[in-house]
Amino acid sequence: MKYFSVILATAAATALAKPHGHAHRHAAVVKRAATAVYVPGPVETVVIYELNGHSISEEDVRNGISNGTFTWGEDGTLSSSAAVAPTPAPPAKPQPVEINNVAQDPEPVEQSEPELPVSNPKPTEQPADYNEAPDPTSYHPVGDDGSCPDCDKEFPNRKFKCSEFPAGYGAFHLGHEGLGGWSGIQAPAKRDVAGYHDIMTVPTGSCPGGECCSKGRFCSYACPNPYLKMSFPKMQGAKKESVGGLFCNQDGMLEMADGSLSKTLCGRGSSRVKVKVQSKLTKPVSLCRTDYPGTESETLPLTINPGETKELANPDQKSYYFWDNKPTSAQYYVNNQGVSEAQACTWGNGQGDTGNRAPVNIGTSFDDIISNMGYTGLLQNKPTNPDAKLNFVIRFTGDGVSNPCSYRNGQYYNSNGGGNPDGCTASVAEGKTLTIVFSDN
Repeated sequence: MKYFSVILATAAATALAKPHGHAHRHAAVVKRAATAVYVPGPVETVVIYELNGHSISEEDVRNGISNGTFTWGEDGTLSSSAAVAPTPAPPAKPQPVEINNVAQDPEPVEQSEPELPVSNPKPTEQPADYNEAPDPTSYHPVGDDGSCPDCDKEFPNRKFKCSEFPAGYGAFHLGHEGLGGWSGIQAPAKRDVAGYHDIMTVPTGSCPGGECCSKGRFCSYACPNPYLKMSFPKMQGAKKESVGGLFCNQDGMLEMADGSLSKTLCGRGSSRVKVKVQSKLTKPVSLCRTDYPGTESETLPLTINPGETKELANPDQKSYYFWDNKPTSAQYYVNNQGVSEAQACTWGNGQGDTGNRAPVNIGTSFDDIISNMGYTGLLQNKPTNPDAKLNFVIRFTGDGVSNPCSYRNGQYYNSNGGGNPDGCTASVAEGKTLTIVFSDN
């Protein structure tokens, strides 16, 4: 048992008292963890207060501080003019110790004497460089003019906890996936020279609060069109699976993956050609971009309302993600008009014509490796749903567009006429814009 003695003295009507201070794969991943607080041995601490050689109760001391009879002094000596001492430092807190089924011998935690309350404590101040992040669920990075200033902000590594969606840097919160705003979460079992092994994808709806984004996992996110995800690791899946997103490090903090293409979460697509979508329909249409590299689910939404025109993300092949040493493109699933965004842009149950079973795919990129041309194609969603049909017409338009495509009632056409059930591809000259028009006829 430890004893701490507090001496109080009085002078006139004033006494000054001072105590002597002394946590496309859909298999569930479950990990168990435990945390304990270690305190060495049964320790009881007793504080004794004395006033002019006589013991007084703690209650008397508290009352004296409350009514102004006692105030904190420098040393407990008799003085009627001593300055009030600063607030004592708070007691040391026991440190958590992580248990991993291995016997541990943690450092003992030092006991501190209890602290008495004081009047008018100073408010806690945030550091000068502290910036409060916006509410992720209401954060909208894109302005009315289609710009995204936050997409150009450098992401601060190790600022955000993994359980916290990092709003304020361009990526936007996806509520419909039930993953705390993330578009997908991948949990590799191990890594070696061949890549990541046994990569499990956390199922949709597993953690609305975001706790599934945990140590050692890649937590993927949605960038607004025409921006692309910039964070993914150099090492990819050992079986050629794609892996992408922010990395949750061993301290439980988010950081850019080691293969990231920039210091920002999102990067604008090609400036050498533009690909836009214009709707002349009477109902909204949801185009759902695949989370790539990453889970490869079509979870990144772009909904186009009647009368709107929006730009698609269109990567430069040479400077974006390579899969198996091959350049890649952005892929969109085109749903029927009138299908809600939440239903359209999530992995389906194997039924119907929505989500990953949407009738038509759009693929687009700019070839800055060989031809210096843009390429955009319309493709039937084969083999997933080969007979599905859209309830509207698609046409490619624009100067500098060669072999423009069109789609009607399950058939694909180009400048040579005819029709086929598989798809078609158009080329776009550098500096030009391809507009994909949706209409009823």
